[in-house]
Amino acid sequence: MFSDCFRENVAAERAARSELVRMLEDVARQVHEAKGAAEVEQRRLDDVTEWALASGWVRAGGGVGVNVGPRPSMEATDRPVVSVDTARQGFRVWASGSTAGASSADPDTLESAVSTFRIQDGSDRGAANRVSAAGSEFEDKCSWVHSDLDAVRGGLRRFLEDNHQDAARLSDIASTFRAAGGSGDLGQITVSNGVLVLATVPTTISGAALLGYLSTASEADVKALATIPGWQQTLRGMDPSKIGAWWAGMKTGAHPAVNDSGFTPVQELLLAAAPAIFGALDGMPALARVRANQLNAPSLLRAAEKDLETAKKLSGIGQAHHDPNRTKMLENEVAYLKQVEAGDVQLYLYDRDQSRIVEMIGTPGPDTRHVITYVPGTFTGMNVFYEGGVQQVSTYLTGAVSGTVAFVYKDGRFPGEADTAGGPNLARIGEANDENLARTSGQQLAGFEAGMRTDPYLNGAEQTGIGHSWGLANLTSSEVAGARYDKVISLAGAGMLPDWKPQATTEYSNLYYYDLLVHGQGVTNPVTKKGVVWDGNNPIHREEFEQHYYRGPHDDQLRAINTVEEGNILMENHNLIASNSEDNDKALRYMKKLVNQ
Repeated sequence: MFSDCFRENVAAERAARSELVRMLEDVARQVHEAKGAAEVEQRRLDDVTEWALASGWVRAGGGVGVNVGPRPSMEATDRPVVSVDTARQGFRVWASGSTAGASSADPDTLESAVSTFRIQDGSDRGAANRVSAAGSEFEDKCSWVHSDLDAVRGGLRRFLEDNHQDAARLSDIASTFRAAGGSGDLGQITVSNGVLVLATVPTTISGAALLGYLSTASEADVKALATIPGWQQTLRGMDPSKIGAWWAGMKTGAHPAVNDSGFTPVQELLLAAAPAIFGALDGMPALARVRANQLNAPSLLRAAEKDLETAKKLSGIGQAHHDPNRTKMLENEVAYLKQVEAGDVQLYLYDRDQSRIVEMIGTPGPDTRHVITYVPGTFTGMNVFYEGGVQQVSTYLTGAVSGTVAFVYKDGRFPGEADTAGGPNLARIGEANDENLARTSGQQLAGFEAGMRTDPYLNGAEQTGIGHSWGLANLTSSEVAGARYDKVISLAGAGMLPDWKPQATTEYSNLYYYDLLVHGQGVTNPVTKKGVVWDGNNPIHREEFEQHYYRGPHDDQLRAINTVEEGNILMENHNLIASNSEDNDKALRYMKKLVNQ
């Protein structure tokens, strides 16, 4: 198929270049004729000037007996036109969009052709630029001529673009064959046409055709797929339910499972070939995403170790701008990713550059009855995950309530999160009260819920959302965006969007100590006469939330709340509700009851 396409392109380019040659020859002819017309006009102007001078001299009395002759023509020569129509270009195609059939090639031979194309392209570019410059110079200097040479410049650009595209496409194909195993003594190798289509024109394949192709891809194809980026964007744009159905469909029929997780050979190949894409693809079952991220862990670990090495060097030479907290966070990340690589930590999502991480606690299966989405609060950075700070409640509940799977969720930068060092950025605390951020984050969380629930092990389970501090604003904003939960548990929750409405089928609970946030929720804005935190729209003030108040271990020391020590107690209480500390035992046992009832 591809050799046929190449032959068709050669024929189309030959016709287009013949048309370009004719265009240039036509321009040359028109310029030659314009030059002749200019010479005629110049002679006429010279004759008119000479006659006018002679006539003036006679009239002045200085030309007695001089015959000035008849007056030359005063009618200007028609201004010539130098113009050509846009050259016709043959329709060029590199693939039909069909994944049927197979093709064979020797990548060394293809790359040799690419090298030749590019050498010729260099000389052609110089010649084309000189011709284009000559046309522009003609238009600039010969303003008497009506000229329009845009078509020439356009034809030359297309000529160069064709040269570049030929080399680029052939290089893509050569790289695909090489990635599939063709090199050196192996010589020619065969791959399916589908993988070559994805390497050259991935947008020509529909989502359904792509999924169909991936279901039957050979090992050589999958090796090549790992080096091709275009098809991944098509997958990301597909409905999660279609992704889920496609993945499940590969387990039907005669496909045998090859490991304890039940993946077929093709599934295992795909996860290994593109772990980054499948580890973040909505619609993929949770266990498949965890497996993909485990396979991707060595690559992530190398990047973290490299950053850590650089950070230590900066620290060693006393760089003034180096933050030692950054070094500590990278050390924690390296240790965390080693646990992922070993299978001791299950990642459902990981993108440290975009501050995205979702850790799964528990194992989905036929006995899964409860699914928890736990959203931590303000200041939550990646380092808190590395240190295990935000997983405490979920770890407790999955251990205490059988059949429970929890997702500890952070998809994007949280309010007050430091950019690089992992600690809090107090200058950004106002983001925790930002409606626009909450709304955008809620839409993101609603998308996560839709994708996660395509998993057949998770879809039929009871869904509980737990939000600590700002995490509740994120959680309730996802309700505004369409997510639905059977239960919503607020752990000292911050607030809700003004258009949030409780769902009739959802049970709402608010568990809290008297803490810094509750203290702030009691303050009124003197201008708006509403609460300074979420305009007073807080779970502690809403009757839809069943209230559960607990005394903190140091509450007896609280008086007027005007000392640093009292402020620290309030902050400790705020964090206590989200911990598995013995001091939080009553609240934890009630969370267990809420999930299990």
